Amino acid sequence: MNCIKFFWIFILLFCKVTIADDFQASLNVADWNVIKGQSSCQLQQKIPLYGTAGFTLHSGELLRFSIREDRFKPEIIKASLSIESPSWLHQAVDRKDYLVFLDEAFDDKNTPRLSVYGDVAEFMLDALTDGLSPTFTYVRATSLKQLPQTQVALSAINFSDKYQQFVNCRKDLLPYGFKDLLEKSLFFKPGSKRLNLVALTQLREAARYVKQMKGSAIAIASDTAIMGRRDAKWFKNRAKVISAKLTHLGVPKGKINIKNGYYSTSGNDKQIKLSVFGPDALTTIYYRKGSVRLTEVEKKRLKLIVRYVQKFMPNSSLMVKSYTDSKGKRASNLVVSQKRGAEVKRYLTSQGLDEKQVKVKAYGESRPIKSNRFPKGRAQNRRVVIAFVA
Repeated sequence: MNCIKFFWIFILLFCKVTIADDFQASLNVADWNVIKGQSSCQLQQKIPLYGTAGFTLHSGELLRFSIREDRFKPEIIKASLSIESPSWLHQAVDRKDYLVFLDEAFDDKNTPRLSVYGDVAEFMLDALTDGLSPTFTYVRATSLKQLPQTQVALSAINFSDKYQQFVNCRKDLLPYGFKDLLEKSLFFKPGSKRLNLVALTQLREAARYVKQMKGSAIAIASDTAIMGRRDAKWFKNRAKVISAKLTHLGVPKGKINIKNGYYSTSGNDKQIKLSVFGPDALTTIYYRKGSVRLTEVEKKRLKLIVRYVQKFMPNSSLMVKSYTDSKGKRASNLVVSQKRGAEVKRYLTSQGLDEKQVKVKAYGESRPIKSNRFPKGRAQNRRVVIAFVA
């Protein structure tokens, strides 16, 4: 990698850079186009013989400005952005270069784009509003002694009218970071359906947003849906409490959707996902006869317990209680019980819990919850139960 970097530094120092291409929409064809999506706004300009330039804003994300060439050409090795004064506007502009990113192979055409994000893209909007011309300058890789330099300049002609449409489109989108702020999990204490103060504040913010934002809605889903039927009862009861509170806060019932199983809002940025997170469906692990290993599903369950403790009960500790059925010798069953508890503790601490937070008690076959006379009962006795100690 260092050799490659040195090579291009050598090329830039000892090869002559020449202006090979200069692209800009002329006065008679310069125009801007606004494209409104369900969760995005675009403000684009076609640049003849080159490609497309434009601003893109997705709900909850930073503003991006990009230029993309229609043809796929050699790799860009150096690029910059500056704000220039057009020839017909006699106005001095302080020269400053801005950081430019190369986003490679971002679409099915496999053509890269040059982009700027956030404050720089916002500054470009201001520059165009003032009639200035943001200009990208870049150099491509070449085996020749000359490095062709390309300049792509934007035209502010016909910008103002379309800019206002773009501004209006932006008003309907979630502001940057707001969706993430609203979509934090709603934590419940073990065995409780009561909303804590943090959850109540979050519901008030979500309700305020949905009442003000046209086309928005709320989806209530479970963070512990991987537990299937074991999770369903707890989720249903807690989701009802959340739904009732949102209705009380003025959210129409038609805008509240309770989703069973795994659910993602990635296809609709105007839908706020409120995740129910209680540990009740996670705390019991069942084993096959003689087994002490954790399956991948059980590891996911324990990861969720770690997340729950770290986010909601960081000062609590866990008691890992391990049991077996009565098949086999009592002493052997106690050893199996100890190994199961130790393996659960090992995995919990490997995921970030302090060893002092996790204690193990092995009971062997001494505390059955079902009769050991039948296979079904024995299967329920082969278990590890994780209890939260405040």
